[in-house]
Amino acid sequence: MNDAAVHPTLARAFAAMPDGVQRELQALFTPRVIRRGQPVLQQGEHWDKAFVIHSGLLRMSFTRRDGREFNKSFHSEGMLVCPITDAMVQQASLFAIHAVQTCTVLQASAEAMRACLGRHGAWEPLRTLLLERLVTHKLEREYHLLVMDGRTRYDHFCRTAPQLADRIPLAQLATYLGITDVSLSRIRRARTKP
Repeated sequence: MNDAAVHPTLARAFAAMPDGVQRELQALFTPRVIRRGQPVLQQGEHWDKAFVIHSGLLRMSFTRRDGREFNKSFHSEGMLVCPITDAMVQQASLFAIHAVQTCTVLQASAEAMRACLGRHGAWEPLRTLLLERLVTHKLEREYHLLVMDGRTRYDHFCRTAPQLADRIPLAQLATYLGITDVSLSRIRRARTKP
């Protein structure tokens, strides 16, 4: 990927940053291809990289002791995926990050990215924004899991994230929605019937 292709992706992820800061950030990020199913972070590892997704889809998931996986979130083109709290940097990761589809990401040292943004007084405002989005997402997700039935959760997901609904494999989407893949398959079939 050449610099001309990289800049729009970083510009989208760091839209609030002045051009000079974006150029400094661009020097830190290098392209990396992640094949479908490949991890970029294993549960239990230390998270020391920041990613901006140029193409493809990443997922964050938890794996229980019995091997069952639960999907926490999905991240697509233009999104910044990075550790945003001290605990995320200093402690072993509670979740894994895998490629749902083959991805091209722009990768940098999370520490170098934070230092660059910090020099410009931009890390704390960005971190606040990311934390606000995270808390909002978690509260909405908790509400949906507790108040809505599976069909309503799926309908809501299709309305609010139509760009993701067909890209996420059935089993992964089912765990995200808190239903079985058999139930989700039934819900999908019922929606397509005339």
